[in-house]
Amino acid sequence: MITDKKKNMPDKITIAIAGMGNVASTLIKGFQFYKNSNDGLWHPRVGGFTINDINLVGVFDVDSVKVGKKIKELVTEPNGGFGDLTVQPGIAEDPRPSHVLNHGQLKSVKYNEFVNSLKRIKPDFLLSLISSGMDRSGEMYSKAALEAGCSFFNATSSKIINPQIKSTFESKGLMILGDDLMSQFGGTAFHRGMIEFMTNRGIKIQKAYQLDVGGNADTQNTMAEELREKKRKIKTESISVEAPYMFRSTAGTTEYAEQLGSSRVSYYWMEAKGFLGSNIEMDLSLRTDDSTNGCNVIVDSIRAARMAISKNDLTKSEIISAYAFKSPLKKMKIRDSIKSFEEEFVS
Repeated sequence: MITDKKKNMPDKITIAIAGMGNVASTLIKGFQFYKNSNDGLWHPRVGGFTINDINLVGVFDVDSVKVGKKIKELVTEPNGGFGDLTVQPGIAEDPRPSHVLNHGQLKSVKYNEFVNSLKRIKPDFLLSLISSGMDRSGEMYSKAALEAGCSFFNATSSKIINPQIKSTFESKGLMILGDDLMSQFGGTAFHRGMIEFMTNRGIKIQKAYQLDVGGNADTQNTMAEELREKKRKIKTESISVEAPYMFRSTAGTTEYAEQLGSSRVSYYWMEAKGFLGSNIEMDLSLRTDDSTNGCNVIVDSIRAARMAISKNDLTKSEIISAYAFKSPLKKMKIRDSIKSFEEEFVS
C-alpha cells in the first residue's frame, strides 16, 4: 500500500489525448470538478497522486470540425484550466469512421509530423481514445509514443499489445497499457461480477448472453460486421475468465440507437442450475453512461502507471492492465485484479 509520495517521484503527470470525443470531453470536465470534490471518485489517491496531479498538455483529432478549435469551444462546462489548448491534427491511417463521414472532412498529419508534435509537448502518456475500428491509426499512435519517449494507453479494441512491443517499451523505461478499456461498471464488468458471484455461491451456469445497445459514435462504428465480431470475441473471452468451467456464452454490441446518446443499455440473460438441478434464470438490463463510466478507470491507471515507472517497476503493467482492460496480456479474475491493484497502488 502507498502511504505517501517518494522523494524521487514527479509532482505532476502530463498526458496527451488522441481522440477528442465524448470520453475525452468528460475526462476534461472531471479535472475541473475534482478540484473541489471527491464525490463519485473511485480512488481519490492512487500511487501517491490525486487527480489534480494530472496535467493535460495536448489533444489530437482528425475531425476537421474539431481540429484548430480550442477545448473551451468544444467542452461546454468548465474545463480544468485546459480551455486554451488547441486541438491538433492527429494520424489517420484508416478509412474515415462514420462519425467523421457525417462532417465530410478529415484533417490529419503525416506520422513524422505527429511524432514531432509529441516531442515538443513531452507528455508522460499518450492516451488513445479514438473510435473503434481505426486499427492502423491506433498502431501508428503507439509507435509514435514509443519514438517520442512517452508511455501509451490503448482504450480501444484494436489489438496493439503483444509481448514484443511491451518489451520494447520497457527497454526504454516506458509502459504500454491495454487493450480495450473496461468501464468501472459497464456491461462487461457487471457481467463478470455476476458470473463470479454465482460460481462462488456454487451455482452452475449453463448458458448466458449479454447484448449491448448504444448511441455514441463508437457504437456506430462497431456496427461494421467485422468489427462487431471482434468486439464480441473480446467481451466473450473476458467474461469467460470468471468461471472455472466452460458454458455457452455470447457477449457483444448488437445495435446502434442514436436516441440513446452517450448511454448504453446492456441486456443480460443467464440460465443456471442449483440443488437437485433446480432451474435458476436471470433476465435484467443495465443502463449506464459510456463517457463517464470509463473515466475513473483511466485516471486510476495513469496514476498507478506513473508511480510504477518512477520506481522502475515496469512489470506492474500486468496488474494495471488486468484491472483496467478487457483484453490484457495477462488475464485475472475481476475481484483479484481489483485486490491486486489496490494493494499495490491505493492509499
